[in-house]
Amino acid sequence: MTASNVKEDYLCLPDNLTVRAITTVQQEVLRFIDKNQSIAIELSDDCQVDISFIQLMEAARIYAGTAGKRIALKKPASGPMLDVLQRSGFLEGLSAEDAKFWLHQGGIQ
Repeated sequence: MTASNVKEDYLCLPDNLTVRAITTVQQEVLRFIDKNQSIAIELSDDCQVDISFIQLMEAARIYAGTAGKRIALKKPASGPMLDVLQRSGFLEGLSAEDAKFWLHQGGIQ
């Protein structure tokens, strides 16, 4: 499939992306991945995020990749999400693929 034939859909996630709500968010993300070929995840700038959301996104990337699908963040990580990535040490030694996904660095996102 050529890039011009790929339709990218957006999934707007709720503001609570913490362990208390992550099961519901996980189900929503999986359903969306299953229904779409190319997915962009949209988050509000002031959403509540903890490490469970970072883990969910990493698992979703693997899941989408094994199904031959593309997943991306609509905007680079910022605010609370960037803070969690930094505090968890996740940004240390990022691969080029991880930097592209989380920070939109190193290529077109």
